[in-house]
Amino acid sequence: MKDTIITVQQKKRELYLLLACFIGAFVFNIAALIIYKSPFKELFTQLHIVIILTFFFYFVVLFFRILGWLILMLFRKK
Repeated sequence: MKDTIITVQQKKRELYLLLACFIGAFVFNIAALIIYKSPFKELFTQLHIVIILTFFFYFVVLFFRILGWLILMLFRKK
């Protein structure tokens, strides 16, 4: 079986992407609090939903990254 190496640069890129997804989900939570005039404590009590939404955003972005990579591989073979 072939060994694979994950570089520090790749790990940092994925962590930055996950952080960006978390920030996006947190901003959505803040926007929902403002729109629906909810109490400020829901910013912290709904943190589990924000984390789930973070992973949802991450996997959506991952899907499009894989799709883009596959499309590039199709055009490179020519």
